[in-house]
Formats: sequence, structure tokens, C-alpha cells
Amino acid sequence: MKTLWVKLLRLVPAVFALPAVAAEVDGVLQWSRRTELAMPVSGIVAAVPASAGERVAKGAVLLSLDAVPFASAVQEAEARLALRKVERDEAARDARQAQDLYDRTVLSTVELENAKNKLTRAEAGVKEAGAALEHARYRQRVSTLRAPFDAVILSRHAEPGQSIAAELEPRVLFVIAVAGEYSVQARAAPERTAGLKVGQEATVKTGGKSYPARLRAVSHEPSGGKEPFVLEAIFTSNETLYAGQPARILLP
Repeated sequence: MKTLWVKLLRLVPAVFALPAVAAEVDGVLQWSRRTELAMPVSGIVAAVPASAGERVAKGAVLLSLDAVPFASAVQEAEARLALRKVERDEAARDARQAQDLYDRTVLSTVELENAKNKLTRAEAGVKEAGAALEHARYRQRVSTLRAPFDAVILSRHAEPGQSIAAELEPRVLFVIAVAGEYSVQARAAPERTAGLKVGQEATVKTGGKSYPARLRAVSHEPSGGKEPFVLEAIFTSNETLYAGQPARILLP
């Protein structure tokens, strides 16, 4: 009997020395930062150089509208601003002359105030025309849709000749996601999420491979069910993976 107890005591350290098994939760692979793009201005589609499945660099042209109406609007606004500046300069000259005549008691107070008011209106006209020019330049700039980051194009919903009515009902023209970056969303029980923090390192398993990852989201409010808390881990891969395929998150 004594010998049995000695053997059991010798086993205790070995049992406690066993490595802890990391908690794993099942999830689904998704594209990271999936974004829908639309046009903020209306027009006729002139060119769509980007296609679904293509990888594009930040700033690459995805779609451009017919440039003529936007260029014309800018030219018209530039001409209007030039005219308002001429009117302001004339009003400033008249105001100086009026002040000079008033100082020599040749001009009445009312006439001096009228000259000053004319200058004030002219200066306001310059500001208004300048704002209109900036707006026209903005519309010209956004008439070309560009990739906001290095992206993969998930879907394209535009063709040359298509009419875009952005002011009435903005339509999704492209769906993109960050190139090479993936997200795994999973649900977990409270005991598995306790102590987890955004930014912690984790591991993602999918397609028979493991990838270093980090936690991007850890919900602190249950949403019902046996596994009420939502987790999200992100990782990068140069390989082509597909949204919807199963994945697992190995929690830290």
C-alpha cells in the first residue's frame, strides 16, 4: 500500500506539468474591411477599367464618368470667380475715392456708406464664387472612382454607357476588400472570452494551414444562444482564400 502511494505522489508533478490546451472556436472566413463603393455625383459611365477578381493598388481608377459636364462646370465657375474679382477691385477703388472725397467734405456720409456697402457685397461675391469653384472642382475630382486602399475587387456592377443618378438613389458599383487580409468571425461561450482583449495575438486555422492573427473585436454584450459572444480575428495571406470557408480561432 505504501508503495502505491509513493507511485501516485510521483505522478502528481507530471500531471500538473502537462501543457495547457489552447481554446479553439469555430468560425467562418470573411474578407476584411469589405466595402461597397458608389458614386457621389451623377453622370454617364465613360470607362470601367477594373474587373471582378482583380487586385488593384490604392488610387487605381475603377470607374470614370463622362468628363465633359464636370470640366465645363469648372470653367464656368472659374469665369464667374474672375468676374467677381473684377467687380470687387472696382468697388474697392470706388470706396477709396469716396473716402477721399468725404475727407475733403465733397461727399456726403450716405454716399460714403453706399460705396462701402458696395465693396462689402463685392467681397462676399468673391467668396461665394470661390466656394462654387471649389464645389465644381470637387465634383470633377469624384467623377472618377478610385480604390481607397490596396484592394481585391469582389464584384463589379457598372458598364460603359450606364447612367448614374447618385442624387436620387446611389447604387453600389463595386464591392471591394483589403487585398490579402482576411477576417474570421466566431461565437464563443463566456468562459472562453473572459480576459480577452482587442489586439491580442491568436492563430487561425483554415484550409489545412495555420496563420498568425490578432483579435480585432471582442464583444462584451451577449446576443443570445449557448455561445453569445462574438469574436473576430484578422490575418494576412498571399494565398487566395475564399469567403465562407470554415476556419478556427486558437485563442491566446
